[in-house]
Amino acid sequence: MNIPRLADAVGLIDEELVAARFPPQKRRPVRRVLIAAVCAVLLLGTLTAFAASGAGTALLAKFRKGEDGAFESGYDISAQLTPFPEDALTGDIREVPALIRRQIEETTVWSNWLPNNYVREFETAAQALEYVGLEELQPIRWAVKETGTTLSVFGGKRGEIVTVSIMTSLREGDVRLQAQASLRTENDSADAAFGVRTTEDVDYTEETFTAAGGFTCHVIRSTALESGNVTYDAYLVRAGILYTLHAAYPPSAAPLADELLHTWADQFEPEKR
Repeated sequence: MNIPRLADAVGLIDEELVAARFPPQKRRPVRRVLIAAVCAVLLLGTLTAFAASGAGTALLAKFRKGEDGAFESGYDISAQLTPFPEDALTGDIREVPALIRRQIEETTVWSNWLPNNYVREFETAAQALEYVGLEELQPIRWAVKETGTTLSVFGGKRGEIVTVSIMTSLREGDVRLQAQASLRTENDSADAAFGVRTTEDVDYTEETFTAAGGFTCHVIRSTALESGNVTYDAYLVRAGILYTLHAAYPPSAAPLADELLHTWADQFEPEKR
């Protein structure tokens, strides 16, 4: 299904923020959308196994605008995620399958929205985690101002829960952040990678570091956007769940942005065996 404005479709656009800080973004066609960020669009499906040198994620390809006839810049990445039993989601998210079935029944053939995508807003990330009720989800506790959390559930034709994303927007000084957790269930049988796209001509570099809990954090940084901001996307896999931290900031705020990155990554506790 073609959605002209993805973020509008899932209710995540802050028009003032986009106009002031970030350039327009594009998504590439894949089977479904799990994450929609203000500054970057992250597309996620079922991911095939790969050798990632213990990182949990691996960069598959980078794209530079104009190269090989391409009209956008970005990259593709893959991750090793654990499919959870749907009944492991024990919170009020259990109401979502019925809601998705109702949306599917009520949609029309000319509708331009995704009836099997359920979106709900929360004031805090803690409320969203409680709503999902998955024991393995890691809460992040830090002194950074939250500005809202969006839960996005992608469902199947019968309303079954396929993927879940919890995205929290935050701000610290000149650094704008989006922290998200993405998980898949046993109902996920798609075959797609995920990636980031922008209409601007930027390049990407990658690096890794080991966080306090022993997890490898995989970081993809962009060169400057037209706004003057630079960005990074940090990826960390814990207990089969993908955690991502997206940041956009002026170069002068790089020390703060990197401090926030390490504070975020060091939050993740070793998995219980």
